[in-house]
Amino acid sequence: MRSVNPSTGDAIGADFPRSSRADLEALADTAFDAIDALADAPGAKIAGFLEDYAARLDSDRAGIAAIAHEETALPLSPRLSEVEFNRMTFQLRAAAECLRDESWREVARDEKNGLRSTLVPLGGAVVCFGPSNFPLAFNGVSGGDFCAAIAARNPVIAKAHPAQLNTTARLFAHACAARDGAGLPKAAVQCFYDCDADDGEALMTHAAVAALGFTGSRASGLRLKAVCDRFGKLSSLEMSSVNPVFVASAAGLERAEGIADAWAASVLLGGGQFCTKPGVIFVSGEAAAARIAERATQILRAAQPTVLLSEGIRTHLAQSLDALRGIGARLMCGGNQVGPGFRFEPTLCVLDAGKARANRSIALREAFGPLGLVIAIEGDAQLVDFARMLDGQLAATMVSDAADAATRDTLLSILRFKVGRLLDEAMPTGVTVSPAMVHGGPFPATGDMRFTAVGIPTAVKRFSKLLCLDRVR
Repeated sequence: MRSVNPSTGDAIGADFPRSSRADLEALADTAFDAIDALADAPGAKIAGFLEDYAARLDSDRAGIAAIAHEETALPLSPRLSEVEFNRMTFQLRAAAECLRDESWREVARDEKNGLRSTLVPLGGAVVCFGPSNFPLAFNGVSGGDFCAAIAARNPVIAKAHPAQLNTTARLFAHACAARDGAGLPKAAVQCFYDCDADDGEALMTHAAVAALGFTGSRASGLRLKAVCDRFGKLSSLEMSSVNPVFVASAAGLERAEGIADAWAASVLLGGGQFCTKPGVIFVSGEAAAARIAERATQILRAAQPTVLLSEGIRTHLAQSLDALRGIGARLMCGGNQVGPGFRFEPTLCVLDAGKARANRSIALREAFGPLGLVIAIEGDAQLVDFARMLDGQLAATMVSDAADAATRDTLLSILRFKVGRLLDEAMPTGVTVSPAMVHGGPFPATGDMRFTAVGIPTAVKRFSKLLCLDRVR
């Protein structure tokens, strides 16, 4: 198998093997060799591996970014070579610091009764599935799940995304060099490139596999989660979210065009291929909704067609648009697949509140790519009703003026239970890598609302277990 350049549709780079079930079982068997070594190694030793890995990546920045650009068509600069690259190496170094100070351990002591509890490694490998939209900072062999799993002293078996085979191979080569230089077992970091879905699911049942770290589609995530649940394995899943924006009536009337500018820019950011894209905007008041839709249409119509990451994403986007039009959404602009490669026109639809309520599963379904939906709401009371109907989300934004204070307070009281991150005024596409960040949320945004996939040491705790030492010296 080979990667495909989404700008041209042409296959590029080296041929990579598809792993058989026996190959995957061999990787898992080997992981047994690293479990005790990582659990018992000095934190400084594993930290040294991560720091050396980050340094090696920095020395190959231009080459790695160029390959990632060719495989994704994401902007080379500043997106890949600076912003995402820096995030990747920052996470690796933050994980190293976490290993040096063991800040994720959460030690509790009861000296009177001779008890001490702490978080410890899982005693098995974490299988990390990287997504298509962040080839560096979320890559299975260099991204946030990888960093968190290693910081918790677990071996990693990384799966490359099939659209990023060459990027992953280059990252993995640096990981192996740093791993070997630190004297860690080869099984501390392993990687495979693709497999049949059934074989990937079977990997999760292996005794040496303790957990799954997954970012991707809801369908794939739920399929893997079902296997993990059946066999009692942990799963950290980021799956789907529309990250809605709620515009109260006074703000909509006063600032419609400015709100549209911010929202449309966020929908277009990264080609609409961020998991935090605000795909739906609820606007209280039909006049304000019409103004926001008109301004956003102007912005999206003027934008160039987006090169999507894969043919599959483009197909799914077209299907999502067909589904919206099937429930009565009006197409304001865009809607066409164009060439060369996997391009799609920036697209805007408008839907009235009654049709959105009657077809909530379609109206509030994630549509990956440059598609935005304006839902015209009759008034603030109905805006609050839609907030109550909302499924779990990664993020949501409230836009309000002083005259909207009561509506904002009600939205806040509802949305705090619906999302992992709640914003005032700001669009949710930017995710700061910080211990205070929550990149998570209630189902179906993720599989477990108690955790975040971004921010060390908090993200590390996903891949740990509690151990109580009862009178153990």
